[in-house]
Amino acid sequence: MRRLYRHADWTIIQDPNVCAEYSAECSEKGCEAEFSITDDQQTADSWMYDHTARTGHRRFWQTFGNAVVVGPPPGSIVAALAADRASAVVHPCKPSQPSRERARTTP
Repeated sequence: MRRLYRHADWTIIQDPNVCAEYSAECSEKGCEAEFSITDDQQTADSWMYDHTARTGHRRFWQTFGNAVVVGPPPGSIVAALAADRASAVVHPCKPSQPSRERARTTP
């Protein structure tokens, strides 16, 4: 019995079918203000600036998350085939309104 092993290079890329998420939480004692938005870092940053202006709070915990896919490295034949398939898919991410459920602010 013969076996053939092939070495394959892989890379991690952002999943083009899933939106990234940005969130911020005020870290000041007693403040539970937090904010989350899909695919719009500038809006998350603006929320922190506004919260600082309103409260004087300057410490935050900022989180960024995105889905990833393990795939072939850019420039490989398999990557070219995957790119052709991905270009046919409509990208679901676009700037949206902040999540109202998670957004809590304090005076």
